[in-house]
Amino acid sequence: MYFEEDGELVIVDYKTDRVMKGKAGEKELVKRYAIQLDYYAKALAQLTGKTVKEKIIYSFALEKEIMC
Repeated sequence: MYFEEDGELVIVDYKTDRVMKGKAGEKELVKRYAIQLDYYAKALAQLTGKTVKEKIIYSFALEKEIMC
């Protein structure tokens, strides 16, 4: 998912992976998906001509958002 905020884009990727609670789980999700989000950001920037200002993973297991 993505949305526009103040003329720039924000990407949100929902994940259902089961990971350890706390910082360890957050780090694991970033490790698994940072490259994927980078590709999403590059594609959206090319398609829209707009800057991607944030990439966020929302973890259902951790019930929180993680900035990537």
